Amino acid sequence: MASILDGLALEGPVLDGLVEWPASTTRKEWFAITRQLIRQTIADMDLDSAALAEVEEAFIGAGLL
Repeated sequence: MASILDGLALEGPVLDGLVEWPASTTRKEWFAITRQLIRQTIADMDLDSAALAEVEEAFIGAGLL
């Protein structure tokens, strides 16, 4: 079964970029960071329009976009 991450050219652990934010980051700020990571990841996936709409719908439905 293919993973949604299979199409990404990830180098290193995905969450390495999170070390730049301090431990005092608020819950609201973490949600903003998460939404931005999701937007960037979807943009990097180079999906056709039908697949893009399906992925966006799933994340919007989950409240993450």
